[in-house]
Amino acid sequence: MAHNEKLDQERLESLQMSNFDLSKTEWMERFRDEILILHNPHFNVNWEPYRMKYILVALCHEGSGFGAVNLRSFRLRKNSLLITLPSQIIQSYEVGADFKGSFILISEHFFNRLGQGDAYLFYKHVESHPFYQLDDGTADVFRSYLDLLHKLLQIQQNTPNMEEALHLLTRLFILLIGGLLHASSAGQEIQHRENEVMMQFLQLVKNHYREHHEVAFYADKMNISAKYMTTLVKKASGKSAIQWIEDYLILDAKAQLSSTVNTIQQITFNLNFPSQSLFGRYFKRAVGMSPSEYRASLRVYQIASHKIQ
Repeated sequence: MAHNEKLDQERLESLQMSNFDLSKTEWMERFRDEILILHNPHFNVNWEPYRMKYILVALCHEGSGFGAVNLRSFRLRKNSLLITLPSQIIQSYEVGADFKGSFILISEHFFNRLGQGDAYLFYKHVESHPFYQLDDGTADVFRSYLDLLHKLLQIQQNTPNMEEALHLLTRLFILLIGGLLHASSAGQEIQHRENEVMMQFLQLVKNHYREHHEVAFYADKMNISAKYMTTLVKKASGKSAIQWIEDYLILDAKAQLSSTVNTIQQITFNLNFPSQSLFGRYFKRAVGMSPSEYRASLRVYQIASHKIQ
């Protein structure tokens, strides 16, 4: 079908920054600025890392592509499913000329309205399992889901309860992903309060980790004690609150170092460290090498990454 010409400029620029060339996409459908489906888009491959503003679901139908999520490399082939989160850093290394795939972009605002528990469990699973190589039967189930979502969006003008229907379909998608992780997550249950605190904490960290490195800031924002917040975050995720903050800082630093654009002094300033030496010690403690050593190792990493099959 013809392209939807009503995408506003901000949305258009955001997607283009994410390596999609909408002018060459086979077809696309959207619901407000909440959900967008792209089928067989054209890519402008860019080695520099970037952050996607939306939850991205990519299902490869044919061909192959190669990239990284949070600096972990993945090769997409037929029936590969990749999910990325708004907090994650993406790099696209190559996309084959024969690559065909479908992509769903879901706003965090829309997704979080499903409920704190559903959203956090999804985020937690995808954070550690962003990539799935599906068998033919499972891939067909996901293609049927995509087809249903596509057809529903096509008739949205005549569907009065469209948002509710889309919420139900999104919950179905979470259940499908949960099925893939059933073996690893069986028997694990997280209490609602822990989920709620964890979701609020992660959202605050994503918004403020560059400016605020201390746990007390986030606890104050949530009107609870730092000790109580730390306890619930640890129970919900198995990771301390300070470790979450550090993970965001280090990942951002790695992405900036891999871009080869910013100096280490600029990165120090961007991440709100009081001095370059303090940033260097912080980075080395977490990564095992200094920022300059890490940057020097990137060329070797990129060459080796191309050999991953």
